[in-house]
Formats: sequence, structure tokens, C-alpha cells
Amino acid sequence: MKKLNFNDIKILVFDVDGILTDGKIYLSESGAETKAFFAHDGAGMKLAKKLGLKIGMISARTSNAASIRAKELGADFYIEGCKDKYNALKPLLKEYNIGVKNLFYMGDDIVDIELLKLAAVSATVPNAPEYVRICADIVTVKTGGCGAVREVCDIILQEKGLLTNFLNKL
Repeated sequence: MKKLNFNDIKILVFDVDGILTDGKIYLSESGAETKAFFAHDGAGMKLAKKLGLKIGMISARTSNAASIRAKELGADFYIEGCKDKYNALKPLLKEYNIGVKNLFYMGDDIVDIELLKLAAVSATVPNAPEYVRICADIVTVKTGGCGAVREVCDIILQEKGLLTNFLNKL
């Protein structure tokens, strides 16, 4: 097992379906898609951003709901409709002068495996397939769309010493 280095983490990138949502896709009779997002997950992402980390969202699907959520959270970027997430993310990492040694990634399916393996620290959810779980450094207790993102945000901020410092100032 690799030793996790949280100190170098500068950017948190999250898959959408199954991580920021419960993975269900809700379609109305007219074909409109809706998604449910968990408020605590968004609060964790906002706190990470407030404490100096970049945050981003990346999805193999396209979704107006996810795009709106990314804007609400003040995400530094939202990439959608990409099956090759690493190559989609590379130009942004270069633009931010950030390498994979500074990357935290969280995903839950086959399209996430490459980034789970490359990231300095990676996470997935307990209901991800076994072949995905074995690629992640952390498997959360909570499931996607139900606090898993907040769980890892708190872990990262605590490990970096940022959470305790923030709480002590309240």
C-alpha cells in the first residue's frame, strides 16, 4: 500500500454520477433529466475552496443539472461528456501548474480507473465495483450523493492541518 501524501494536494476533482449524486438518473416523461445533490457534499467542496484548494468536476455524461451545480459551488472547472478523463484533465493541470502529485481524484467506475491510479490520493465509494475499489486509496463509509464527498473533503482538510486551524478561528 502506498503512503498517502496529503500535504501536496492542491486540487480536488470529483466525478459526478455516483460520487456527487447517488448515481440514479431521473428522467421525466418529457425526457428532462434531474439529479439530486447532497448539501453537505457541496459545503465540503466550498470549504476546501475557501481554504485554498482548487475544486473541479468531471463527467463522462453531459448534464445541465451538473453544470448548474458546478457554478453554484464555484468550481474552478467542470468538464463533461468525456470518456478519457485524464487527457481531458491534463491541459487544466498544466494551466494551473499542477501535476498528478498534487491531484486528489474521486470516481466510481471504469472511466475513472486511470485517474484513480495516477492521482496522489484517490477515493471511491463502497458501492463501486470491486475492480474500481482496489484502484482507490480510500473507500468512503458514506455512499455517493449521501456524504462521501464531504467525508473525503474533511479527511483531506484535516490531514493538511487546514480544518483544525479553520475551526479554531470560529
